Amino acid sequence: MNPMVILGCGYVGARIARTALAAGRKVRVCARSTGRLAPLAALGAEVKYLDAGIIKQLPLAVASMHGATVVFSIPPITALPPGQAMRGALQAAYGAGANCFIYLSSAGLYGALPDDDVWIDEDSPVAHDDPPMANVMTDEAAIDSSSFERMRIVTLRLAPVYGPGRGLRERIRAGQFKILDEGQHVTSRIHVDDVVSILLAAEERAEHKSRFLLADDEPTTQGEYTRWLCERMGLPLPASRSIYEPGAQRVAHRNRKVKNALVKRALGVELRYPSFREGEAAIEAELAG
Repeated sequence: MNPMVILGCGYVGARIARTALAAGRKVRVCARSTGRLAPLAALGAEVKYLDAGIIKQLPLAVASMHGATVVFSIPPITALPPGQAMRGALQAAYGAGANCFIYLSSAGLYGALPDDDVWIDEDSPVAHDDPPMANVMTDEAAIDSSSFERMRIVTLRLAPVYGPGRGLRERIRAGQFKILDEGQHVTSRIHVDDVVSILLAAEERAEHKSRFLLADDEPTTQGEYTRWLCERMGLPLPASRSIYEPGAQRVAHRNRKVKNALVKRALGVELRYPSFREGEAAIEAELAG
């Protein structure tokens, strides 16, 4: 089986690594905070320090992993010129003989204000007036302009990811969540295990320079999701706040109703958790176990 290198191994990357290790694959996980990767090392992963802001470290991160799938899960690095880290990672992966390069991008590229009536898909235009997402766009542009034909490159635009230890459940429990505009705005999401399944399918079947949006089947209003979860957890409903409040910074809401038809059709995947209800029940079962 092909080895796997995960550049920027955080929450999603760790879940990917565990799945690959369970399948008997050689896995290298890279991050600046190597201490938190100790549980993966105990499972057999090779842990390597990586500061992607230092371009010369990227070839070392993928060295001796010929034929690997390289997963790039590093947030945009603002200390470097836009797109430079992505170009460096692509060059390093290609030079090491990687077979596939997968970028975990964001489905938050379509504007910072709510648009509850519009569905987005892979053909929807992205917003060019949202500075916090500008570096994500330049990273994707670096992929679009790359000429590494021998190495398949795939971009996965993720809706907000939830799973054990991450998501709305944890924010409510910690008292860190407020409902926005009485919960009227629509949100999409994707369970971390569905991200892993789709990534593995993309690794195997996606075409070169293909791009996919990842979300579950059922966008819902924030209010519906929050009320359901609070009732299930036996907690009071959090307070609400407005996007615009006097003296406060405007709250961004980049979520949209996401169509996932293309990723299902092109990669032949079936979601394990088509809505938050199945996903949250699985979280409870895993935490209880």
